Amino acid sequence: MLQGVGVMISIRYFSPAPPLRPFLSSYYWFESNLPAFSDLMRAELPQIRLLVRGTACNTYADGHSRLASGATLQGPTSGPVSFASNGALHLFGVGLMPLGWARLLGLPADALADDLTDLAALIGAPAREALEGMAMARTDAARVAVADRLFLTLLAKAHAAPAWFTRVMDDWLVGSPDPDVDTLVAASGMSARSVERLALRLYGASPKLMARKYRALGAAVRLGTGDAHDWADAAGTAFYDQAHFIKEFKQFTGMTPARFLAEAAPVTRLTIARRQMMPDLPRLALFS
Repeated sequence: MLQGVGVMISIRYFSPAPPLRPFLSSYYWFESNLPAFSDLMRAELPQIRLLVRGTACNTYADGHSRLASGATLQGPTSGPVSFASNGALHLFGVGLMPLGWARLLGLPADALADDLTDLAALIGAPAREALEGMAMARTDAARVAVADRLFLTLLAKAHAAPAWFTRVMDDWLVGSPDPDVDTLVAASGMSARSVERLALRLYGASPKLMARKYRALGAAVRLGTGDAHDWADAAGTAFYDQAHFIKEFKQFTGMTPARFLAEAAPVTRLTIARRQMMPDLPRLALFS
């Protein structure tokens, strides 16, 4: 378990059951008891959230908004998302790895990229039962047990998915500070068109966009953990110049590197810090 933030806001992280760890990032229980709460989430993995108290509004990079209540599924995001609520907000959430999205849900990821939908409308009773169970749970252990039941139920009816491709693409995204699409195509042994088709279905975006996303998120992680002390350290040789770095960083995090260093929200910083506390976390999950 990893815990932090403050008295009126708290977030605690937990590991899923071992059979679920290839498919999920980390569970988290979030509580805000402030009159209002807002945060800017950088581009991230798909998220399942069970809101047991309160509602929230997600506003996406293109300006459209979605009201989040009950059991929700957010697709992979390619830009920052403003997350805001009025009144108390308590929720349990988890990030879905690309293989988890494919195996547990069986949906094309690009169909829900940068958007939000009702989870119960997609998977039915298991989502409603999980929301009810989460609302009744009074301890973290009970909450984790509810989540494990939900995802083990989905895993028992898993959809077919090319695990070999997600291994190749996950390694490609995190193996270099500047992923090169030609390297991915060569490693896959497929045509560029076939690689793009699979990337859209499993990751929700083209390899080119994914490379840009994880290049910027990698820089954010280096800044957030203190591995980089300024923009030049964070950028390395992956960007043309400072202007290019700032533009790309802002597109995927919602703020400039300087503002990120000075003002990054506590939830964002704690999310980045998970990598030092949860060694079993999949490498790709460290970036979002």
